[in-house]
Amino acid sequence: MESVEVSTIAHATDDLVKVETALLSVFPGKLKQREFITRKYLQGHYGNPIVTFDARLARPAEVNLFVNQFIRRLLRNERLLIERDLELHSDPEGNLFVRVDKQRALLGSIQLGGDDPIRVRMKFTRLKGDPHELMKSVLESE
Repeated sequence: MESVEVSTIAHATDDLVKVETALLSVFPGKLKQREFITRKYLQGHYGNPIVTFDARLARPAEVNLFVNQFIRRLLRNERLLIERDLELHSDPEGNLFVRVDKQRALLGSIQLGGDDPIRVRMKFTRLKGDPHELMKSVLESE
């Protein structure tokens, strides 16, 4: 594992504290630190304010802790779904992409979601073998 990036956006009608709390809930206890998060204040197509929240982990111990805890928190059938459709959730560069339901994350649950998600990108290193095989082994771990 090389790195993990977690991101989401907040629209003008969203509570920024709740969005940040939802983003932090994806992280394991030891890594729930606001210092990992950067905010960018942007303007949408129609002039509406948008805030992006981004967090990046690159230290091997933090990356491994995040990935192991994150995968364990996914429901088994969701892990199987990702594994089955691995080509849709990954790219040739060794990135695994997972979208988490932001509302469920705010309540402390990690579930797949497509609308208004928290995006998680896990970068698997090519130095340890075929990234897709590494992804499958992580998804199959209990």
